[in-house]
Amino acid sequence: MLKAKALCAVNGKLAPEIRPLMSVGGAPVPTADTHGNGLRDLIDGIQNIVIESVGSDEKIPEAVGQLAIKMMKNNDLIKDLLHELRQFYIRGQKDFRLSLAGKSDAEKKQIISLFQDMAGLVSNVRYFPAFQSLNGSLVVMPKAQMFLTGQYLELAVYQTIKGVLQKLSVKYKAEYEIYRNVRVADREGKLKNEFDIAFQFNGIWYIVECKSGKCFSDWSSFAELGVTYNIVPDHLLLVDAYISDSKAECIEYFCDYYVCNLSGITLQEKVTKMVMNDFAA
Repeated sequence: MLKAKALCAVNGKLAPEIRPLMSVGGAPVPTADTHGNGLRDLIDGIQNIVIESVGSDEKIPEAVGQLAIKMMKNNDLIKDLLHELRQFYIRGQKDFRLSLAGKSDAEKKQIISLFQDMAGLVSNVRYFPAFQSLNGSLVVMPKAQMFLTGQYLELAVYQTIKGVLQKLSVKYKAEYEIYRNVRVADREGKLKNEFDIAFQFNGIWYIVECKSGKCFSDWSSFAELGVTYNIVPDHLLLVDAYISDSKAECIEYFCDYYVCNLSGITLQEKVTKMVMNDFAA
């Protein structure tokens, strides 16, 4: 999710109707509480957190979802190039020139192909072998900028988690729900934040935050929020495009929340572990 800060506060206005992006089991979702007490508790009497609202259920075209997944799967190959594109947006520059020096021929071919598939995000993509540079122009429309600077990761993580939950729900005959852009508050309404994804499995809820940039390092504030909302340990996951395995392991040990990068099937494994810790309890 694009935010001015890593975990931004939201205003205290009355929440709109909660709008599920996907639900299994057909149970109706309650509308907003007109007394301002929030829409739904995550776990009654245990977690100090209330869902006030979720993002709109705007339909994302299948091709856009597939592109998000493709970009996430190629994260190690393109994350630094995407970081450079962020800087072009910040500087207000439309035309870009990205160096592919140091990449193997196979990697160059893969990067060029991926950028050519990013229709609507970049245009006039050309590779110049003599300079080993990939040139093109950024599409400066709001949806394109949001997607390219972080929303792609949120969508890809959302779809990946949904796939895991679908398989687990069939295997264990359990219901699940998953939402994006979730506004939450503590039970007293004193603290309000927005998280990228919230999902429920077998009556227990979990929070997921996605970081596609290379500058996030506020492990402490994230841990403190987890403690305040009583969602650590076991119910909070940070997905970071740049985090190393060793750093993720250290943060998990010291801060008591799950952390994963985008290598292999790490995300699927973490989500499965989170769910099974509670399901097997």
